[in-house]
Amino acid sequence: MQKREMVGFLMLTGALASCGDGGAAPGQIPANPTTFTAAAKGSTQVQLDWSGVEAGAHVVLERKFNNGAYATLKDNLTTTSWLDENLTPNTTYTYRLKATNAVGSSSGLEKSATTADSGNPDFTLDATPNTLSIGPGQSSATTVSVTRPQNPDGTVALTLEGEVVGTGPDKIAGTFSEGNNTLSLTVGSNVPVGLYDLTVRGTNGSVTKAANVRVVVEKWLLVDDDRSGNNWPTSNPAPDSDGDKFMRAAMAGKVFDVAVVPYSASGQAKDEPDGPSTETMKKYSGVMWYTGNTIVNPVTSGDVANLQGYLNTANRKVVLFSPGFVRTSATNGSTMAEPGEAVQTFFKAYAGVDKLAYAGLINGSYTVTGQANTVMQGLSLTLKQGANRADLAPGQGTQTLLSAGSAVVATVRSGVGTATSSRLTLLGLPTSNLTQDDTTALLGKLMR
Repeated sequence: MQKREMVGFLMLTGALASCGDGGAAPGQIPANPTTFTAAAKGSTQVQLDWSGVEAGAHVVLERKFNNGAYATLKDNLTTTSWLDENLTPNTTYTYRLKATNAVGSSSGLEKSATTADSGNPDFTLDATPNTLSIGPGQSSATTVSVTRPQNPDGTVALTLEGEVVGTGPDKIAGTFSEGNNTLSLTVGSNVPVGLYDLTVRGTNGSVTKAANVRVVVEKWLLVDDDRSGNNWPTSNPAPDSDGDKFMRAAMAGKVFDVAVVPYSASGQAKDEPDGPSTETMKKYSGVMWYTGNTIVNPVTSGDVANLQGYLNTANRKVVLFSPGFVRTSATNGSTMAEPGEAVQTFFKAYAGVDKLAYAGLINGSYTVTGQANTVMQGLSLTLKQGANRADLAPGQGTQTLLSAGSAVVATVRSGVGTATSSRLTLLGLPTSNLTQDDTTALLGKLMR
């Protein structure tokens, strides 16, 4: 009888042992999990992950902070991760993970994580350059800078605003590059010349900032009034003189039209056909007018009135090359004197020139140099033999641009016209005696 009882006890023990699944032996506390990590996610979250929990056990997650005691965060967890949320920024949290079964809990694994400082949604916004000159049908770009604090929060979204912003031939289209650091602007082919103020708006939650971008839509009118072959009514209007060709080539990169003023062949007539009217010129942001070496009434009284009317329009520019106009306006030949009564308003009020003189046809070539601290600084131009020259005495508030020795031959005055926002540049030298390179260099500075 005792033998059978012993055999039965051994068989029961073997059967129980064969039923084990890798967990703690019955009556034993489970071992700690194999791994345990804690990683802060921003300023209010900590991600907790673990592995290697023995079968038959679950985990208990505890937390403490600010030198406090552990408190149970989650009990009876059967997952392998937990996201602790709604925490306090810039705070260190210590976590303890225990494996638990019916017998008891393991000693636990400890990990700490510190949440980041509170995120700051603020930012600054800037566009450089903030003024762009763009012709109809052309494009340009500006760099948009978004500066964030050291602990940024959120993402800044950029938009472009303005009455003329949109798509189509009468709109200005804007596109932000990936990363928002470049704003490309394209002016529609039908957008009128003028100033357009656009707004780059940045938004991050409740924080909104703006940067202004001004688009100057430019289109020039080149007035060919030098009485070369193409100015005769019966001729082909294609440019035929070097002056014509050089001026057109120097306008490359700009959007421009050409107006060829016909010559009446009347010789001394003062009422020969006028150049473009005020209304025609108003379609353009700038007028570049040249009369070559013509010395007999190259600019008519009608032209003077039309130019004054155009300059009375806001934000317009006139560049007038005409030693001959100075000659017909001078009252004392080559000696400095006030301009004639009929043109005094134009010269004094618009050009800002108090006195003028006609130096005449210069024997040999002559050189003009740019005035220091002006857009012409560092420029030196040589006019080949056969060039006329007119000298100017700028009044107060008028800037000297070019000089031939001690004689002033080019001036500019800003803030002219009834709108007090236009600009007139007057040059007493002909473009026809410049080289192509010099013409290009000169016009590039004058059209700024």
